[in-house]
Amino acid sequence: MNVRNFKLKTEFVAVIFLLFAALMIPCSAGAADLGASKKLSIAVIPERADLDFWKLLKKGAESAALSDENIKMLWIAPAGLGCFKEQQKQIEWCIKNNVDAIVVSPVHRHKMEQSLRKALQKGIPVIQMVSNTFKDLKGGNIYSNNFEGGVLAANYLDKKMNGSGNVILGLFKKGNSPVKQRVEGFKEQLKKLNSNLKVVKAVYVGGHPKKGSSKIRIAMWSSGKDLNSTPKIKAVVGMNESSSEILIETLKNIKRIKGLTFVAFNPDSTMVQLIQDEVISAGVAQDPYRIGRLAVTQAAMAARGQKVPSETVTEVYLITKENLSDPKIQEILGLKDRTN
Repeated sequence: MNVRNFKLKTEFVAVIFLLFAALMIPCSAGAADLGASKKLSIAVIPERADLDFWKLLKKGAESAALSDENIKMLWIAPAGLGCFKEQQKQIEWCIKNNVDAIVVSPVHRHKMEQSLRKALQKGIPVIQMVSNTFKDLKGGNIYSNNFEGGVLAANYLDKKMNGSGNVILGLFKKGNSPVKQRVEGFKEQLKKLNSNLKVVKAVYVGGHPKKGSSKIRIAMWSSGKDLNSTPKIKAVVGMNESSSEILIETLKNIKRIKGLTFVAFNPDSTMVQLIQDEVISAGVAQDPYRIGRLAVTQAAMAARGQKVPSETVTEVYLITKENLSDPKIQEILGLKDRTN
């Protein structure tokens, strides 16, 4: 074979190779585009749906879905307070219907673990939100800095009450991870401040309203009967929205809310008005809109095979009459529309 023929054959092989490569590239790109443009079904399972906190979280989740035309958000909320059995059924439904990702706020650690691990085994990404329940569960976890929320409440009360007085902590039900972290932050900060504020009682007011009210009365006085005597309690902290509602209603009914320093976690619109009217002193707010938006965004990333952060911690905010008109606070409380 002479040099000229060898050169022609070499050039011919090179041309064939380039043509083959050119034909393959669009196919690969097309497959990638098809994967990226697939309509994703993302199930969002909250603990409840009736409170302002969850309504704002839903708005954030919807905002993320509207920002990405290839996301279909499925809001799967309980009818009432919600329970682990209902969440287990909701997870099973998601597995059966082969959703692309699940966003969930687990109501119970041990009783929800098996269901969530089953979803992961089926190849469905799981993003936890609000409750930092399963630290060892593969997937993203988006929650507020609840410990810092407790710190904010402790700092506020210590200053407001000149570092002295008895305090009741109002809780809703046992086993709530965010509330536990808030209580820890509150107590540890009081120790750090060398404060003389004393937590004399932690009262669970969930379940039956009348029983919750009785517990509050007994905590306020050594006996629940002598309501005309001066109560030994000078401050009350509702550690979440549900407990704050019951505490405020009970204290109003027995005409004892005036004169108390009251701090409400996750204040709803009614509580915000009470802060404005100086009926209650302050609130500590999370940013549920941001949590919902981040959760759906990260769920879509996980469904597309992209890496998501193992933890995303959002800020908490002290709410007082003095900062209620702040635009940022207005957004956090849902008093002003937002898009991100």
